[in-house]
Amino acid sequence: MRVYYDEGMDTLDIWFDEPPDDGFSREIEDGIIVKYDKNERIVGIEILFLSKQEGLPDEIRKEMGRYLEKCRLMFFKILGFFL
Repeated sequence: MRVYYDEGMDTLDIWFDEPPDDGFSREIEDGIIVKYDKNERIVGIEILFLSKQEGLPDEIRKEMGRYLEKCRLMFFKILGFFL
């Protein structure tokens, strides 16, 4: 996962995977853009005007939750290798 914040533009970019060569974006709420690969899998999120956003939509919250769970499982798998 890669996270970029542009303070001047007040924009947060979160990539769950490498940016695809073929893909598309969809603004799901004002200032919230979801980035998809050609198979319609979410690969990134862009949040415009971050300091003015009041909360994240459910679609983003769910995707981030899935990704964080995947990271948690990988972490414990790696940790178990060293124990």
